[in-house]
Amino acid sequence: MRASATIVAMLCGCARAQGTAVVVPPRQPPPSLAPLSERGDVEIGLGAVTAAVSGALVGVGTYEAVRAVRVRSICTGQSADPERDPTIVCTGPLGGDPFVAAVVSSSLSFAFAVPIAVASGFLLRRGIATRRAWKAGANNKMSVRPWSNGQTQFGLTFGLAF
Repeated sequence: MRASATIVAMLCGCARAQGTAVVVPPRQPPPSLAPLSERGDVEIGLGAVTAAVSGALVGVGTYEAVRAVRVRSICTGQSADPERDPTIVCTGPLGGDPFVAAVVSSSLSFAFAVPIAVASGFLLRRGIATRRAWKAGANNKMSVRPWSNGQTQFGLTFGLAF
């Protein structure tokens, strides 16, 4: 039924579009290579967070390396610690070697810490350069910043620099 109505409409000429136009937005220039933020706050903040994560990973890797050395010394009998039972310390919960597990954990922590530290350095470098460029600019004498703390309150903050 629907197909026959479409065919009849096409034969009558009713379905022919007269002067339809497609609206195309004007072409925009490519975005400039502007920094992610005007003052470099985002880059500095992310750089600090990634530096803290990298430092935490180095700390975990160091702890696991020290634990691997302790486990190895207990399991080989070099440590005469009466508190530690070698049958418990030298066997993992799933029957594996805890020395190997500690070495793998330490290695993975150090391996992930290196690229995160490099990324932190790049972010901090870019943030500091952006901040210096922002401070060197002559047009930062006055600023207007919008703010909002949800759906009910909003406003503008004006700032002047002398």
